[in-house]
Amino acid sequence: MSQRKNVVFSIVIYHVGKSMRPNLTLEKIISFLLEVEMFAPLDVSELSEIVSIMDIQTYEEGEIIFQEGDIGDAWYTIYDGLVTVETKQPFQETTSVAELSSSYCFGEMAILDDAPRSATITVSQSTILFRFSRTKFERLLDNKSLGAYKLVYGMACVLAQRQRRLNNRISELMQEIDILDNPV
Repeated sequence: MSQRKNVVFSIVIYHVGKSMRPNLTLEKIISFLLEVEMFAPLDVSELSEIVSIMDIQTYEEGEIIFQEGDIGDAWYTIYDGLVTVETKQPFQETTSVAELSSSYCFGEMAILDDAPRSATITVSQSTILFRFSRTKFERLLDNKSLGAYKLVYGMACVLAQRQRRLNNRISELMQEIDILDNPV
């Protein structure tokens, strides 16, 4: 006889922006997250537990989700829309370093450490986000949730891939500088 675990869902929708109203069912949310790389290690039951702590937020173009230097209180997955990642650079106001669209996650470093936000995230077009509170996620970890631990592993894998891409880009830039410094 198998034991069945009932999970209660309380998904809260915050309309941070104007009138955009997502038409999302629990089935759509889980199907979507199963395709997101960071959630790949989770099965449906584990993902259901993670979704139970999720809030849905909507933003309009130009709104700031968080600013570089803010305290990290949550991480996000983009369901629909587009955001710009900006960082402060010496002698410049800000520099756009990336645009992120559907299925991308951001802010996950806030779950892993207590450092301030490393970038500002600005909405480039109307966006629907899934927000995962650090406090609620830590509660899942404290309760020894296998899904939460698998998600931390998923975060580590995504961060490792980003670090490899960054290392490759730095190497390419160093080669370009070397060529400019030492013309043939």
